[in-house]
Amino acid sequence: MTLEVIALSSGDRRIDIRASIAAPQRQDDGSWLCRVEVAPLQDQALDVRGVDSFHAVWLACSLILKLLAQLKEAGARLENADGSDFPLDAYLAGLDGKR
Repeated sequence: MTLEVIALSSGDRRIDIRASIAAPQRQDDGSWLCRVEVAPLQDQALDVRGVDSFHAVWLACSLILKLLAQLKEAGARLENADGSDFPLDAYLAGLDGKR
């Protein structure tokens, strides 16, 4: 799965972000691992481990959303490829346990 977002920081510096999550893989210890890449925000791929495949994907998605939220909190504007606002709030809705 992939997600592409454009971040425009102060001075209209453009950062094309491509986040990808590989399919979860079962590990020898019974846990599940997803490889996550968030280029160019992270230099290397990150391995996210969960108790099952759903949990691993959930944690991988949460990691990407937290990185995007940090950019927004730092003042960046997040956009889709067509220039419309990236709906970060819709993605984050419900993560705090509220509906």
